[in-house]
Amino acid sequence: MTGATKGIGRATALLFGSRGAHVVVHGRDPASAERVVREIADAGGRASIVLADLREAEACERLMADVLATTERVDVLVNNAGANVFKGTMNATIADWNNCLDLDLRAVWLCSREAARGMRPGSSIVNVSSNHATSTLEGVFPYNVAKAGVNALTQSLAIELADRQIRVNTVAPGYIDTPINDKYFGTFADPEGERVNVERLHLSGRLGRPEEIAQAIEFLADSGRSGFTTGTVMSIDGGRSTLLQDDFHLKATNQRRT
Repeated sequence: MTGATKGIGRATALLFGSRGAHVVVHGRDPASAERVVREIADAGGRASIVLADLREAEACERLMADVLATTERVDVLVNNAGANVFKGTMNATIADWNNCLDLDLRAVWLCSREAARGMRPGSSIVNVSSNHATSTLEGVFPYNVAKAGVNALTQSLAIELADRQIRVNTVAPGYIDTPINDKYFGTFADPEGERVNVERLHLSGRLGRPEEIAQAIEFLADSGRSGFTTGTVMSIDGGRSTLLQDDFHLKATNQRRT
């Protein structure tokens, strides 16, 4: 799986490893990748490492070739690697656009294309999108565009790989308690206060856990349990995209709860 060294990727790699899968851990930092491989091995699983910068098109092709050389076949591909490039439409540069789209969208397409060439019937691809793909906020461009593209790509792949009996689905997480969000909260004068504000935006009253997304990915990857599901985007955001919220309502809600 791509982007397997932290957050959702790490949780998913550990879960698949605990289920007996041979997990190929992708990342760019050797130490982080080795740490995840050790965690999988300590839990009784099997894992190997591939290192690649998926912003380079050729790296996506080399990555899948390396995976097949190690495992001989790919039963499940999880496209999780990505970057939160939040610049806004007026401030984003061409470099920002390329950095985001190359990793968050193009790499998903190229890795999926290369993996599918060697996949057997019953295999599956699970992409990781975002709730920003359908409803977003000021300044989130071009990340939201890339993730909307992942949703559309999922549909195209599902249609075109159906004859090979390869299913393609996507999970669309919201706020998940990962190091990326810790870094985001750290940009505020009151990080813990901002975390509380964000939690109150969710019907669940909390942020999601990486393990919850991992379990959804595992479900979509398992043809025995989700064999009738393909071309689908599963939103997992604690009800965030369901709740119509504004500043006035948020302030009133906060006052009632404090």
